[in-house]
Amino acid sequence: MTATIGSSANLTTGIREFNMVTNTYAGYLQSAGVAYDLVLPFQADKLEWWNYTKYGTNDQNLSGVWFRDFPSGDALIVHRGTTTLTSTLETTNGVTVADVPAAFADEHVTITGITTATPAVVSAAGHGLVDGDRVVITKVVGTIGPEVNNQTFVVDVLSSSTFALYDIYGVPITTLGTFSSGGQLTKTGPLLGVVNSPTSWILTLGSAVMGNDNDVIYFVAHKFNSYYNLGDVA
Repeated sequence: MTATIGSSANLTTGIREFNMVTNTYAGYLQSAGVAYDLVLPFQADKLEWWNYTKYGTNDQNLSGVWFRDFPSGDALIVHRGTTTLTSTLETTNGVTVADVPAAFADEHVTITGITTATPAVVSAAGHGLVDGDRVVITKVVGTIGPEVNNQTFVVDVLSSSTFALYDIYGVPITTLGTFSSGGQLTKTGPLLGVVNSPTSWILTLGSAVMGNDNDVIYFVAHKFNSYYNLGDVA
C-alpha cells in the first residue's frame, strides 16, 4: 500500500511525479522561549532540530524529530541528564501543522445607494474600481432591485465612492425604481477565479521544541519525493 505525500491515508500513490527529488530547507533561529510559527517553502514531511545552546549543558530538549503522520502536537525529543540520554514522546507542545490554505481575495463591495437617473449612479465607499471595469450587482432591495440585480455593468468612475452604470455597449443605464437597502457589487472579468493568496506552509513549534529564551536552534525540513505507508508487514 502507498500513501499520499504527508499522510498515512491509503488513497493514492505517494510517488511525486514532478522533479522526483527530495526538497530540503534548513536554517537556525534564536528562540523567544515560546511557540513559534515556522514558515516553509513547502509542506514538510519531516522536521529535525537541534538545540545548539543546550548541547553545551546538562539540560533538557537537546534535539528531536517529527513526521507529518504524527498526531497534532507530537514530537520525539531527546533529553540529556547529568549522565544519560533519555527520550520523550511529546504529545502537546511538539509540532503542529498550521498551514493557511490558498484563498481568493474578498472582492465584494457593499452598495449604499443607487440613484434614479440616466446614467444611474451607485454609491459604494472604497469601491476601488477604474473606468471600464465590469461589475455584477446583487442583493439590492427595493423596486430598483429587479432592474439591477444579477446584471453585468460597465462602470464610469466618478469618485472614490461613486460610479455611473453603463451596459456592455456603452449605453447609460436608466433606472426608475427606488433603492431601499442592501446590495453588493463584485468585479468580474479576466481575473475572476484567480487565487489571490497562495498557500502558506507553516509548522508551529511548541515550547518543548523551542526551549528557553535565547536558545539557538538549528533545523532541517524535508519534503520527500515519495512517502509510503507499508501497512502491517507482520
